[in-house]
Amino acid sequence: MDGFENHFRLLAAAVALAAAPARADFKTFAHVYPYFTQPEGGKEVEIWNGVETGDLSRAGASTLLDELAEVEYGITDHWDTSLYWRFQQAPGGPFQLDSWQLESRYRFGEKGLYPVDVELYGELERPVDLGLPFELEGKLILEKDAGHFILQGNFIGEQALATGAGLGHRLAFNGGAGYEIRPWIHLGVEILANDAVADPLEGGGYDRTLMVGPSLSLASSRFWFVVTPDFQIAGTSTIPEYGGAMRLRFIAGIPLD
Repeated sequence: MDGFENHFRLLAAAVALAAAPARADFKTFAHVYPYFTQPEGGKEVEIWNGVETGDLSRAGASTLLDELAEVEYGITDHWDTSLYWRFQQAPGGPFQLDSWQLESRYRFGEKGLYPVDVELYGELERPVDLGLPFELEGKLILEKDAGHFILQGNFIGEQALATGAGLGHRLAFNGGAGYEIRPWIHLGVEILANDAVADPLEGGGYDRTLMVGPSLSLASSRFWFVVTPDFQIAGTSTIPEYGGAMRLRFIAGIPLD
């Protein structure tokens, strides 16, 4: 009997270890950043897979594949940095490296210390095409957890660092409401409000859309993923292959600690 009890305890411990999420960048939503930074010395690899469709009736001719590989590193417990490599494929075009992105995040205190958790995010993007300007993006990341409910919001500003014709910019709000069924299972709904003017050097156009979609995220001790499809419910877009009609994003993360 003692042997059976010991085996049962070992099995229960193994299941708990597999289910309990590590201190990783576990996202409830695919487009909304949570209140999180890697711990000091913490490392994680994330793979982002995206599909952006400008016209669902012409999906084959208006769908952009958007793939990112990211490495995150914790400088301190409240400050981290990341390096992205972005690959894209437009309809009929080759799959190729599009840009490099350097990101840094800083959060103020531990979660729950203030009425609303606040984090700052900055990103510098260098397109592979040297004829295009650098782009600078900033985010104000807000989060409020109430029991098992999760509320997150990102206020976003993006600007092409160019003069003359190169004046592309974007203002956006990404928000989400989720529910923690278990610490490793989250369900939610996210909303994307976008007002973007594409850089004339990249073809121009605008995207003023409101999109909504469901999200599902799962995690174990060594792996997590989130998937969210978003669909346009209002607005219009004239930017080819930008995702004005539908955006689907899948992110997988692997902590390296």
